[in-house]
Amino acid sequence: MQIYNITFIVEPSIEQAWATHVDKELLPELAKNVQQIDLLRVELEEGIEPIDGSTFSMQFYCREAEQLTWVKEIGHPLVLQKLYRVFPKDWVAFASRLEFLKTYS
Repeated sequence: MQIYNITFIVEPSIEQAWATHVDKELLPELAKNVQQIDLLRVELEEGIEPIDGSTFSMQFYCREAEQLTWVKEIGHPLVLQKLYRVFPKDWVAFASRLEFLKTYS
């Protein structure tokens, strides 16, 4: 399984509206094209200086190679485009890809 992750840093002034929009408007539409999508709030514990804003992670779980291709080529650009239309400033994003290897119990 591949996990495509988009991390967002969102300014406090738009945080609540941003999170609500992502939850109610954006993710239900995108979830139809992948195995699962998780929206997570990231709390930084250590390692970097505190930032002004909240960090969120949007994780797209892809079982099939076609799903990962869709996220990279269509889903990710669509997320950014739709967010920029409603929130043209006060947030940044970067992407990473995770590969599931094993679960330890």
